[in-house]
Amino acid sequence: MSESSLPPPFRLPPAVLAVAPFLDPRTWGAVAYLWLGFPLGLAWFVGMTVGFATGIALTIVWIGLGILAATLVAVWGAEGLERQLAILLLGARVPARRARPAGPESAGGWARSVLGGAALWKGIVFLALRFPLGLAGWVFSVVSLAVSFALLAAPWVRLLGGDVNLDFDGWGLSPEDGVWVLSIVGAVGLVVSLHLHRALGWLWARLAEQLLGAAAPQPTAPPAALASVPAASAA
Repeated sequence: MSESSLPPPFRLPPAVLAVAPFLDPRTWGAVAYLWLGFPLGLAWFVGMTVGFATGIALTIVWIGLGILAATLVAVWGAEGLERQLAILLLGARVPARRARPAGPESAGGWARSVLGGAALWKGIVFLALRFPLGLAGWVFSVVSLAVSFALLAAPWVRLLGGDVNLDFDGWGLSPEDGVWVLSIVGAVGLVVSLHLHRALGWLWARLAEQLLGAAAPQPTAPPAALASVPAASAA
């Protein structure tokens, strides 16, 4: 999918985005991208490790060359999937991976174009980074969202007969007031967490633009709302 074929991005006023990032579809695109990072990164890590290690080990009996070729084809497909995810979920402006010929292209011509271009080899670096960085991003997302939603739901848990096991007496609060304080803390934490998701999504988009295309794109400014978060929090 090319950048020109994408619909115009939905944009909120910066002041609204600073306090309500959950209204921006790009925020949930970043959340989805981080959640996909761990399973996809694990799949790419296992596939490339097994494919390249087996292929190199068996090159002495020639079958290894076929395994290496199949691995490179699979890697090219995985890079294409990652490229589309970065475009659709993060709004990345990833350049084309190779120049397409005007007429029909033979299998040999395609192979020379792919192997001779930079996109395949840069993409391998991206896939290798997807597992450790994707795991770290997934853990951050799960923990930050779980804690924020748990605190946010504290009053409703108590209203439904649940028990909030915290000592509010040391805070000078009754249990009824304490759960609402927890809910406010959870709401603030959720806003901060979603802005951090957006920041991580922006970083992944820039990495995808550098490593999943044949040429480097034009520099892209960071999300404007990120700069307004401290000001909004101070207010």
